[in-house]
Amino acid sequence: MRSSRDHSRSAGSACAAPNAATWNSIRSASHGRPPEHARCAAALASPAHTAQNGAGLGQGVVRPVTADTSNAIAKPDGSPTSVLRTLVLCDLVDSTALVERLGDQRAADLFRKHDRLARALIRSHGGKEIDKTDGFLLIFERPIQAVAFALAYQRELAALGAQEQVDLAARIGVHVGDVVVWDNEIGDIERGAKPVEVEGLVKPVAARLMGLALPRQILLSGTAYDIAHRAQGELGEALTRVRWRTHGRYRFKGVPDLVPVFEVGEEGFAPLRAPTWSGKAHREMPVWRRPVAIGIELFALLLLVAVPVWYLTRPAPAIAFAQRDWVVLGDLKNLTGQQVFDESLQAAFRIGLEQSRYVNVVPELQVNAALQRMERDPASTPVDRATGSEIALREGARALVLPTIAEVGGRVRLTAEIIDPHTQASVYSDSVDGAGSESVLPGIDELLGKMRGRLGESMASIGETSTPLAEATTRDLDALKAYSIGLQAIAAGKGGEAATLFNQAIHLDPAFAQAWLGLANIYYATGQKAKAREAVDHATRDPKRLSVRERLLAEGYAALFTTPAQMREKWSLFARLYPDDLAGAQNLALVLWQYDNDLAQARRQFELVTSSQHPRRGYAWLFLGDVQVAQEAYAEARKSYVTARQVGTPQVYLDPVNLALATREFESVTTALADEPTNGFPYFEAEKQLRAAALHVVRGQLGSAARAADAATDIAARANLESTRQRARLARVAIALAAGEPDARARLADFVDAELARLEMAATSHDLGSHTHLALAAMLALRNGAGNVAERALGALARTSANSGYHSLEQPWRIADCESRITRDATATASCLEALLDDRAYYQTRVALARAYRAAGKSDEALATARWLADHRGRASAEYLAEFAGQVPNLLASDASLLDIAELERGAGRKDAAVAALDRLLAAWKSAEGDPPLLQRARRLRGELLQ
Repeated sequence: MRSSRDHSRSAGSACAAPNAATWNSIRSASHGRPPEHARCAAALASPAHTAQNGAGLGQGVVRPVTADTSNAIAKPDGSPTSVLRTLVLCDLVDSTALVERLGDQRAADLFRKHDRLARALIRSHGGKEIDKTDGFLLIFERPIQAVAFALAYQRELAALGAQEQVDLAARIGVHVGDVVVWDNEIGDIERGAKPVEVEGLVKPVAARLMGLALPRQILLSGTAYDIAHRAQGELGEALTRVRWRTHGRYRFKGVPDLVPVFEVGEEGFAPLRAPTWSGKAHREMPVWRRPVAIGIELFALLLLVAVPVWYLTRPAPAIAFAQRDWVVLGDLKNLTGQQVFDESLQAAFRIGLEQSRYVNVVPELQVNAALQRMERDPASTPVDRATGSEIALREGARALVLPTIAEVGGRVRLTAEIIDPHTQASVYSDSVDGAGSESVLPGIDELLGKMRGRLGESMASIGETSTPLAEATTRDLDALKAYSIGLQAIAAGKGGEAATLFNQAIHLDPAFAQAWLGLANIYYATGQKAKAREAVDHATRDPKRLSVRERLLAEGYAALFTTPAQMREKWSLFARLYPDDLAGAQNLALVLWQYDNDLAQARRQFELVTSSQHPRRGYAWLFLGDVQVAQEAYAEARKSYVTARQVGTPQVYLDPVNLALATREFESVTTALADEPTNGFPYFEAEKQLRAAALHVVRGQLGSAARAADAATDIAARANLESTRQRARLARVAIALAAGEPDARARLADFVDAELARLEMAATSHDLGSHTHLALAAMLALRNGAGNVAERALGALARTSANSGYHSLEQPWRIADCESRITRDATATASCLEALLDDRAYYQTRVALARAYRAAGKSDEALATARWLADHRGRASAEYLAEFAGQVPNLLASDASLLDIAELERGAGRKDAAVAALDRLLAAWKSAEGDPPLLQRARRLRGELLQ
């Protein structure tokens, strides 16, 4: 039997029923369609980090960008630990000459002022001082904190120089990467040692950047620039003055790889020009531009002679492999007879090989899909030399890797062959021997290092990205086997079985970090956010138990319980370091879509995934269709939905209903919705009823819509899907108000009471739905004469949503908060709402704005806004906000806007335009049930216009 490991590098999201094969489609513990939440939307673990403007000597101080620094960097016992951090090296320019000019006493006084200034800025920006000479060695959690500190430090340093009438300037270098941190012994500290030591390649790179910098210049590595530049909005008011420059790639002495160098600074203050070269750093440039002309001529002459000779005499390359090329990992051949090796070592080889940033491993799901296209059963077909070579050719992989374990002369021998798939010949073969099972995992480490070197990866890269398998997984082979079989259960859609196996692996090795991550994935996908957070905490407790790649993934998972800014930063970093692992692009897209309502950026990230060949790209096609509907790109959305179906995704196919709601193409989608199988899974049964309710609403069939919403509520209640139940109740409240039901306001009040109770538990349950539900309920209350209900909801939200760091929580609250002032000052209300209008504004912003314009007597503005609401039904139907919680209220408002248009056109004396708007509404509601209030008003007005 073949393993079906998809946990490590698959592309999709942990988003489906426990009995659907979707648990790890793009290495995300959070995104997609879980049972409880349609897109596994991340929960708010704590309020967003806040930053207060600091005061200093200069003007326009950069806003501090802070982070949680309550946790010590080093381990509690002081032993070395590896962490991903940002290092900053500052150097005061010409400090020795400064002492000579000022004298010892005055210079000492000046340096004390400088140190107090610098340390205050370090604290306010969340940094930690590691060492100090003429400058400082500092460590920060995030690159944007380091940049904010550096900008503020350069400005404050200049201000101090002006105050003291001396010229003060500094050079600063910033780099991000893995560093080893440990605490020195107390006795050593008493003898002069620093309290904390930091080592790693990050340190010399930061030092080279600092040494390269000009006075008043801040230089960043490419990695630091990418992450900081994406988060530049956190710089606050200083952002308008900040400029970013690229200075090309530099070769630093003692650093094996080229380093892209960037500059950040303020216009008119920083140099913002390329630094000069030195003996320890020079820019990589074409040979003909180098300054030593004679050397160039000699080198060129040598090339003219040597290159033809080399081409004539060189041997043919064994295999043409380049960075980021792909390999297929064949099935492990176990010749020892020990069954414990069967599943565990296959997983170990894959995990070890996937640590590389140079080599990409074709995901197991993609291998299985290729076997199916070859009309072979993935469960029973071994990936051997012949089959693996055919798969490699089909999938565009450069090589096939075949691992073997055997017992030779009482010793364990591990072998890995690299196969050219075109000839099926072995181009390389390496072996390592060991004594006993305890030597197996270290042997695989050694063997994989050799193999990666054979494929052309540098020793520096291998060393940087290789964590011993015994640490990155577990030393217990029985635990590793349970984990491997658990991954197969996930691929088979057996979530409950997978959870049992992961728990068994954890029982055998409580520190098995990857098993904890697998468990967190399952918990999050099934709506058990509190348990998911606990599992992530266990996984990240000891970073050494994860490889560099897995550590970044774990940090991405942990960010799901913080703020969207942290999520964007973590997933952007992962996408940059591992561009061929689509977890970064997919999860970044989901954050941009679900929490930021940034449709343009989300679309770009989803398109990165859809352009791949990963077998789980169907998720991205489905979500891309939703984004395109919201953008009113209906033809493209239709193609995306069809492609999602063709590519295949275990996601229940409900999202295309959004397109029908926007275009009013009801007939085919109504039949398709009724026929769509849900496999008896409660979440999708409830979701199916909610989409049916929306389809009834846009046809004026409010009685049928109410029954569908009630059915969704009952299904969710029986399955304990509380967030889904409350979303269905909100839709039912909106329908009751539109239908003029006598108990509509009582329903609304009861709903708000229930959500206020859930809001109190949100911090521990990590369920953010109550925030958005309350904001939408407050809007409905304000428009239906229930101001006291709205006041209770808004009072609670002011304490929770206002500064949450979530656009998806703050903006709905602000809309309702602005609208609550309409009876006191409609003009001010309109201004308040206008300030919220941008590309990320939610649909309800304009619903409230149209109402405010009418109350303020601004008929032209009200008419333009009502037309926008009627014409942007795509946004109304496909706006993600809290799993489409606003869909029914949005669609009701869109149809009601046609009546607003008619009334406003009548007021302007345009009778024909008024009748045309009413005819649109009456045509849309031609199959309406009963005589709902909106229809009554429309018919009455039309009769008056035609008299």
